Amino acid sequence: MSMSQQLKYPFSVGTRKAAQKLARDLRILISFVESRTNTYIIEAAEKRVLAALDQSEIPLVHTGEPGDVLIYPTARLIVEKIGDPRLREYQAEAESKAVNKHLGKEKEGFVTNLCQSAFGWHVESAGTIRERAKLPIQLRTFEFKLRYEDFLEVAPAFHQSPWKLINRYVDKGWVPVQRLELNRLVSGKFKLLILHSTLDVPTLPQRLTESVQRVETDLRGKIRTTTPVKLTGDAVSAFPPCISNMHDDATQGKNLSHEARFALASFLLKIGMSEEEVLGVFKAAPDFVRGLAEYQVKHIASKAAGEGYTPPGCSKLQGNSLCPVYLGTAKDPLCQYVQHPLAFYQTRAWEVSKGIDNHSWYATKKRKRQSL
Repeated sequence: MSMSQQLKYPFSVGTRKAAQKLARDLRILISFVESRTNTYIIEAAEKRVLAALDQSEIPLVHTGEPGDVLIYPTARLIVEKIGDPRLREYQAEAESKAVNKHLGKEKEGFVTNLCQSAFGWHVESAGTIRERAKLPIQLRTFEFKLRYEDFLEVAPAFHQSPWKLINRYVDKGWVPVQRLELNRLVSGKFKLLILHSTLDVPTLPQRLTESVQRVETDLRGKIRTTTPVKLTGDAVSAFPPCISNMHDDATQGKNLSHEARFALASFLLKIGMSEEEVLGVFKAAPDFVRGLAEYQVKHIASKAAGEGYTPPGCSKLQGNSLCPVYLGTAKDPLCQYVQHPLAFYQTRAWEVSKGIDNHSWYATKKRKRQSL
């Protein structure tokens, strides 16, 4: 692996070994980058974090110095010291996109080796074009095959229908994947590594502290201009579990799948929120682009006839893995008696307005619509 590739793929074995030769633990890393000759690493790391915060391309700094491999871990150190989950989301999203872009320029052998060495994935070639021509026509465009266990490490995070294993061809535990899909799986795995990793950062010396403070200032400015709209307690308490989860994720700055965004936006519009208020709910997302979001919300809000789109029903939400009750991560007795989030909201809002917290009346007044 070349030095340039080490810098492009911070999760690779080669990059980690090179970084550990210079700084085998967090305290040595802090001491190393605070050295007068290595402060460029802190500057580059700060720019890397700010690029993620601005949703711009991650800069690839290649000075030729061995310390270049410490720019990424220093950027992670800055983010973890700040401790804001929204900033971590921004960083994970930006770093993932950068890796996906770089992978598109690599040879196939490099990508498969990266999968195997960095993640322990089992990836094999599906054969040459001539060999694949003998396969069933629906399988000829898949250049690789990946073990289903490895596929499932990342694919469920994508939500879209093609990533559901039930919609994929599986042969003896192998899942055919296209090159672009493999690239996305690799970058998606890197994103998950960032989101799920934490560092216990000690008190930092001067230069790193100043860098952290500058990033914090930028972060506060961004949060101040993207503060999500706050609904009243009564309205939120009447949300069905599915909408409540999506709303919480959106206001906490997490990226939602396309299906989740549509479901949440259409629901909020239907219960009376304005287009601007709905935009406010999504403003905290790392990939928020106001012009695009305005177009999408306006499209959902107004069809030709003017009545707007209705949010998907329970069965659709369950099929898209957006129903926490169906997935077994939440429970609400009302869900068994409705088939649509708006029906849930109408009943629960009435209960809230009347101060009713005993739900036993469902069994005598309502007919079960689904079994969960």
